[in-house]
Amino acid sequence: MKKLYSLTLLLLTAAGYSQANCAKFRNGTFKFTDPESKKICIIKRDGDTQTERVENADEVYEFSVTWTDSCSYNITPTSSTIQKKPDVLKLGTMTVKITPVTDSTYVQLIKVANSPKFKRRDEVTLVSD
Repeated sequence: MKKLYSLTLLLLTAAGYSQANCAKFRNGTFKFTDPESKKICIIKRDGDTQTERVENADEVYEFSVTWTDSCSYNITPTSSTIQKKPDVLKLGTMTVKITPVTDSTYVQLIKVANSPKFKRRDEVTLVSD
């Protein structure tokens, strides 16, 4: 019984630590490599806005960010993004779950509202501004 109590306490402490560490990833510049295209994607998140672009490309897409808890958020395309790329509406809302790995990296798990089978996992790095 004592081992079960210790294990439960350890798991709860780790979960709390993980949730608290997500705060540092709410705002900033981040990058990851797209698994299909192998291109580097740059994300800038500031408050309730997220912009995304492929490195060395001119197109920039903007999304509204709504945090659902300390480590999860939803993104929806803004009207300017919808005008540039109307197909983005077919996807619906994307839900992103952050799991901190180190002080400067996290794993993002992405699900798409209108494509329940779609799941994506990326390792994301914080970029110093």
